[in-house]
Amino acid sequence: MDKRRRNARPSKYRPRTEAQRLRRQELWEARAEARKARQAQAEEDRLTARLTELQSALRDQGQAGVHGRRHTRPLDEIEDDAERFAVLKARVERLEALWAVDKRKRETRGKIIIGGALLAEVIDAVASGETEVLTTFLDVLDRRVDAPKDRLTVRDLLGGAPLPLRPGGAFTEALEDAAAAVAEAPEFDALIHSAMAEEAEVKPSEIDPDYADLDEDWRLEA
Repeated sequence: MDKRRRNARPSKYRPRTEAQRLRRQELWEARAEARKARQAQAEEDRLTARLTELQSALRDQGQAGVHGRRHTRPLDEIEDDAERFAVLKARVERLEALWAVDKRKRETRGKIIIGGALLAEVIDAVASGETEVLTTFLDVLDRRVDAPKDRLTVRDLLGGAPLPLRPGGAFTEALEDAAAAVAEAPEFDALIHSAMAEEAEVKPSEIDPDYADLDEDWRLEA
């Protein structure tokens, strides 16, 4: 059959009435609204779980004040869904920022603790005449520490350990000669001071004014 004739044949299905079209449109809109509601509830549940997780984590780190303020309105007292979601999202974002600050502080503290523990172990090993620990430690330092000034500091701390002031250099080489032979590299002192300075500048009140009462206590226990 000719294609044009076939396409011109009247449909055997009756056309939808205006009421049927309106009903179909209403069904599609209802399904879309239900889908949005499910997605919104799922996102609210996720944020609620994250808020609880952050509060617990900060409480374990001694930062209980972020969720103990009396002027904070409980979420279950907010009846409007849109307002409750907005407040919940804002609180999660604030605690995420506070958690990031706290995490950086703990990472810096952890590095200092690890370095101090390893240094104490090596010093004890040197004092007791155990060379294996010292040899392993010096091998790590020789590969990881480049600045002659930092290598001299380590060598003095270890009681004159056989660590040259630059990789491949002679043990008797002077500091000035070693510094001249080594390309400029960041010093660990500068890195530590820079990191601590950045952390000291960030306070809870800078993340949100409502957290100004935490500025004085926003530090880890010694």
